[in-house]
Amino acid sequence: MENTSNHIEKKQGKAILIINMTLTFVMTILFWLAIQLLHLEGLRLYFTQIGLYFLFFILALWGLRVEQIAFPLNPRRILEALIFTLVSWLFFVLAIQLLGTVQLQEEFLALKNIPTWKIGAEILSVWLFVGFGEEILFRGYFLRAFSRHFTHGTAKRRTVVAALLVSAFFSIWHFPSRIIWLISGEIDIVLFLISFLVLFVLGLGYAYLFIRSNNILLAGLIHGVSDLPLVGTNTQLNSLILFVAIGCVEITRLITREKVVPLGP
Repeated sequence: MENTSNHIEKKQGKAILIINMTLTFVMTILFWLAIQLLHLEGLRLYFTQIGLYFLFFILALWGLRVEQIAFPLNPRRILEALIFTLVSWLFFVLAIQLLGTVQLQEEFLALKNIPTWKIGAEILSVWLFVGFGEEILFRGYFLRAFSRHFTHGTAKRRTVVAALLVSAFFSIWHFPSRIIWLISGEIDIVLFLISFLVLFVLGLGYAYLFIRSNNILLAGLIHGVSDLPLVGTNTQLNSLILFVAIGCVEITRLITREKVVPLGP
């Protein structure tokens, strides 16, 4: 009787996973179509994006509830997320300064001339909704659900395969935006193809960060700050923030000798 119940729950979980994957992709297509057809910009675009990611939060929470997945969140993990994010951002700022890719004084002056409410609105949108929204959906929910429903073998093997699958889906999920950029001439076919490889690698990076830290808040903050570092946005070095954060996690694990728990069935 217990085996039958587990089989039904697993079948239900897999069905909801497929539904959530489909809805995630369809809603994104509709979002980009709305931008093009309705010429969304300014506040209309801002609130439409927040609405999209609010729906992503709902999908993620629904899936997490079905899969009975919970994330440990305590003062230590919150402090760890804040410190690692700050260290990673400061390292990024130092790197772009030493490389001479930007004039930081000019960047900060330009930032100072932007109204505080606009900066706050961007931070709310990108750091909270985009960064944390994508991480709780892709690395929080999809990663664990893929491990349970689309992989086999040992826990370590399931973790690796799930990370690869979710990173591939994360890359493909960006297809609507990239095809619009290609049509509009913002990128050529070479950059179009390269962007998917870059997104796949970044997806693996965020998956690795989350698996090694077991801290979804850290993954969300790093994702958000990488998308909007406030300065040096056009340097193409934003991913440095992610890799420094991974380094912080690895150093901490080396010191504390904390073991990594692979994704279970």
